[in-house]
Amino acid sequence: MKFNNYSMEILLGHDRFEEFISSFNEGRVYKCHFDAPASDILTPSALEDIINTRRLSFPRCRLVRSGKPVSPAEYNERSHSAMGEGIVKLIPQRVMQEIENGATLALDFAEDVSMTIRAVTESLSVFFQERTGATVFFSVGNEKGFTTHWDNSDTLIFQLSGKKKWHLFKNDFAFPVAENKSSLSIPEGRPSESFILNENEFLYLPRGQWHAPEPCDSHSLHISFAFRRRNGIDFIKYLLPKLSSHLSFRKDINKFSDENDQAVYIDRLRSEFEDIISVDHLKEFLTSSQNRQFASPPILLHDLIKNREKKEDKL
Repeated sequence: MKFNNYSMEILLGHDRFEEFISSFNEGRVYKCHFDAPASDILTPSALEDIINTRRLSFPRCRLVRSGKPVSPAEYNERSHSAMGEGIVKLIPQRVMQEIENGATLALDFAEDVSMTIRAVTESLSVFFQERTGATVFFSVGNEKGFTTHWDNSDTLIFQLSGKKKWHLFKNDFAFPVAENKSSLSIPEGRPSESFILNENEFLYLPRGQWHAPEPCDSHSLHISFAFRRRNGIDFIKYLLPKLSSHLSFRKDINKFSDENDQAVYIDRLRSEFEDIISVDHLKEFLTSSQNRQFASPPILLHDLIKNREKKEDKL
């Protein structure tokens, strides 16, 4: 499956793609219909095949209810493979019962169980130059799987089957990162916007956008494609190895120095760091970030067969 077939411009259509990119660059929520049948990326039947033929266990495959994971002991069991190997596998009847009782099924790293989903993640990774992962969510009940929260990533939501209601809340803290999680309070009051995402519709949520998905008398199958953009913290981390070439940063700190000596020490560090945190190093950082390999060629057994047949024909 060629990932170019699942580019955002093809899926959304040219005009909606341009609107999306504008919203993306400005960090604004964006919602629209797909132009192409994105619902073909994963159907409920295809998901059924995946969860019945793969060894999926907690936490990669998990059930969530009211924002909390259902105890994996409720729907996982220890068993043995045909060769006697110890394995952990899902208990089908328990999984079905929990979902019917309102739990949401979440499957991480979905790009590793579907070539089509992988094609989408590779297309997004190459376009945005950030490694992208996919999580599948499925529910049939009327109970919330996840409560109000924000994600430390930009998230592209594809509603593939059924529908889901979304509540969005105004942000009062710009560009939060994972380290801010414990200090930010869940917003109170009414949401700033509520809507239903129907089958074959798309929703973009920028990093840090408070949201609360909930069921609306329908089953729901959607995929979240998530990636985290480089920021100033990443740039500083990139610069850290360069500090080792400067004596002031390598020297031990004198724990017994007085306040004047400490001020001199800080000034010296600041002066040398100002030489390091430069436009040239920023360009170097951005170039290294943009030259990463995101799309790897698949294993094509059919090509091996054809190559072998060609060799045999020449004999």
